[in-house]
Amino acid sequence: MQLSSLLRRARTGALGSSLIVMGGFVLSRVTGLLRDVVATYVYGTSVEAAAYRAAFSVVDLLYLVIIGGALGSSFIPVFIEVWERDGQARAWRLASAVVTWALVALSVASALLFVAAPWLVQLIYGGRGFDAATLTLTVQLTRLFLLSPLLLGLGGLAMAALNAREHFTLPALAPTIYNLGIIGGALLGPPLGLGIWGMAWGVVLGALGYLLVQIPGLRGLGMHLRLQLGRGIREVGRIARQMGPRVVGQAAAHISIVVTLALTARLDDGAAKLAGLGYAYQLMLLPFGIFSLSLSQVAFPRLARLVAEGRQSELAADLRRTLGMILWLTLPASAMLLSLGMPLARVLFERGAYDAISLQYTVSALLGYSLALPAFAASEILIRGFYAMQRTWIPVIVGLLQVGLNLGLGLLLLNAGGDVGSLALAFSIANNLEALLLIALMGRALPGIWRDPGHWRTVSVALLGATVVGLGLSALRSASTQLVPALSLSHSYQWTDEIIGLLLWLSAAGSLGAIAYLMVSIWLGAAPARVLIARWRIRGG
Repeated sequence: MQLSSLLRRARTGALGSSLIVMGGFVLSRVTGLLRDVVATYVYGTSVEAAAYRAAFSVVDLLYLVIIGGALGSSFIPVFIEVWERDGQARAWRLASAVVTWALVALSVASALLFVAAPWLVQLIYGGRGFDAATLTLTVQLTRLFLLSPLLLGLGGLAMAALNAREHFTLPALAPTIYNLGIIGGALLGPPLGLGIWGMAWGVVLGALGYLLVQIPGLRGLGMHLRLQLGRGIREVGRIARQMGPRVVGQAAAHISIVVTLALTARLDDGAAKLAGLGYAYQLMLLPFGIFSLSLSQVAFPRLARLVAEGRQSELAADLRRTLGMILWLTLPASAMLLSLGMPLARVLFERGAYDAISLQYTVSALLGYSLALPAFAASEILIRGFYAMQRTWIPVIVGLLQVGLNLGLGLLLLNAGGDVGSLALAFSIANNLEALLLIALMGRALPGIWRDPGHWRTVSVALLGATVVGLGLSALRSASTQLVPALSLSHSYQWTDEIIGLLLWLSAAGSLGAIAYLMVSIWLGAAPARVLIARWRIRGG
């Protein structure tokens, strides 16, 4: 009886943690969407917006590689192990050493990037789409943005430490604080005469808030940090060794995105198309962050513990269940983006400096990115599964193959006369093949993981339900153009007069799609739908 009570508490705790993290991601993506709505209104797809996004992508590599993924995924399992085995004091000594080395690495990398910025920006974005003035602005913004990786790096380590002890609330709020800083800068920039520099300084201030909001949580854990190199702490070297392949893997994932941006910069009107591509990517990240990142982030410490305890069958079941849930959520989201992406982008962005041409560029890219969403989401949990098992080179090699394929397909499609939509499609094809290869390799790492009829039933039902929803919503949109003309891309949209009608139609169509998908899932017995119904009945009872 006591054991069953403990198991129920563990499951309840995992569910509560998932809901906290998912809520944080929802809030983060909503404020991120609001950030893009403000940015499109003020800057549209202007050269300033393109320079901002191009500079951001260069500097983001520092944070995502050193802290955002590589160090966090290496640090969490070791921090958990030291805390449980040697106690809190030694765990904080380890954290102090990791923070010190991270600051050294970020400072050196930032200094090198500051010097190399003109050459690097020219290498990546030099083309007929970026003129000399836009390249110069990109260099200047890149140098300013170098202040943010230091702050985000410390915030990322704080997040890793709190997540390792299964404290998720403050880390879940941190990205929202970051977005609010950028929104404030974007709104204050024009009236203060700062232009795009207002939003750029908002990035730095948002990064500071990202760190500060998590400090109370660390104090609650008994944080004791001081600068030290960690002499005599053997786990520091172990984390460094584990980081090696993960740095390459994170770099590959981000470089794949930069490759698409770099090829876009070489198109006619490349600056505007690059900005539109960026907005499309952010729309794809909305369901990705809510459904995949939240579930994967909560699952990772749990997977690491199962590996440490040698519970292979439970590890396989947990990984399979999480992947099934992610696919069940992202497949219909992909279908909705494909069928409703244009009116969604229009209602969110088309006003102010963002015009019909900007919408066309965004929608062209969104169609390609929408096809990447389920695979992009699936790869997140699969990669974390390999990291938890400390088989780090497998996702690294697969990621490098994906980058090469993305670049090769992009060049091939451009040479065949393709445009920005073709580049997004190349990204999608490369990511889908990456996910399939990771699934196959996970089957070799955990034999029997995919021999579960329930899992394939969930995936099959999700595919069928997403297809039904996508076709149904496309037909509904086509039939509704007389009633709501703004549903047609060729319509001359006046947002002040038409936004309410378009919003109401999108809300109704989205709700109908979600209800239809849930009904198909319940009728055909998808596991996530059964779980939802069971929990609803328990609460109702």
